[in-house]
Amino acid sequence: CALCVRIGFTMAASNAAKRLMIFGGTGFVGSAIAREAARRGLLVQCVTRGGNAPAHLRDEPWASSVTWLRGDALDPSSYKEHMRGADAVITSVGRLPFPNLSHEDIVRDNGETNVTPAKCAKEVGVDRLVVIGASVPPIPGVGWGISPTSGVYAAGYAAGKSMAEAHARDEFVGAGHGGRGAAVLKPGPVSGTRMTSSGSKIPLWAAMGPMAAVMNALPLPAGVKQMTPVSVDNVARAAVTAATDDSYAGKFTQISNAELIERYNQ
Repeated sequence: CALCVRIGFTMAASNAAKRLMIFGGTGFVGSAIAREAARRGLLVQCVTRGGNAPAHLRDEPWASSVTWLRGDALDPSSYKEHMRGADAVITSVGRLPFPNLSHEDIVRDNGETNVTPAKCAKEVGVDRLVVIGASVPPIPGVGWGISPTSGVYAAGYAAGKSMAEAHARDEFVGAGHGGRGAAVLKPGPVSGTRMTSSGSKIPLWAAMGPMAAVMNALPLPAGVKQMTPVSVDNVARAAVTAATDDSYAGKFTQISNAELIERYNQ
C-alpha cells in the first residue's frame, strides 16, 4: 500500500543517516551484524587489521557496501579519527579459550579488545555502544579454573567477558552518563553457518538446531536455559536494533539469551 511504501522509505532514509563502526566484523557473529546493518541501509564501517574484506567474505553481496578500515582494536590511534561522528560502536571481538592460549591472552582478547574501542568511543563523543558478550557456562576452563595457590578463580574467558560488560555498564554509561546508552548481548552457543578463512562452511546449525528445539520445549531451569543455542541472525538483529533504536538510548541494557531467542526470532 502507499502508506507502507512511505513508512518504509522514511525508515530507510532515517537509517541511511546512521553510521555504525564495528570491531570484529570479519568473524562469525561480527560479519552477521555487518550484513544485517548493510541490509537495513546503514552506513557500516568495519575495523580490521588487514583493512579489506577477508577472502571468505569478498563474494558476499553486502561486503561491497561496507567500508573496511585498517586498524587494531587495541590501538585507538589507528581508528580514532574515523570513529568521530559515528552514531554507534559495536564490539564483537573474542576468542575461545583454547588450551594453547594463556590466561592473560584470553582475558585480553575477550576483555581489553572490547574495552579499548569503548573508551575511545566515549572520548570522541559516540553516545551508543553495543557489546557482544556471552552467557558463560559454568564449566572448567571457560567459566572458572582452579589453582593450588589461589583456589577457584574466574577463567580467562569469563573474566574477559565480565570486564567488557562492566566497562559498558559502569564507565561508558555510569551514573553521570550524559545521554550515553550501552547494551550488552549475552547469547548462549551461537548457531548458524560459520565460514572459515579458507572459505569452508561449518554447519553449526546441524547439531545446534535440534538441540535448541529440545531445550526450548523443556521446562528447564533458567541457568540451563541460558545455554540454549541461538541463531546468529537473532544476535545480529538484536545488535543492530540496540545500536539504532531510541529505546536503548541513555541507559544500560542487558539482553539475555532468552530474549535473543524469543524477541529477535524472525
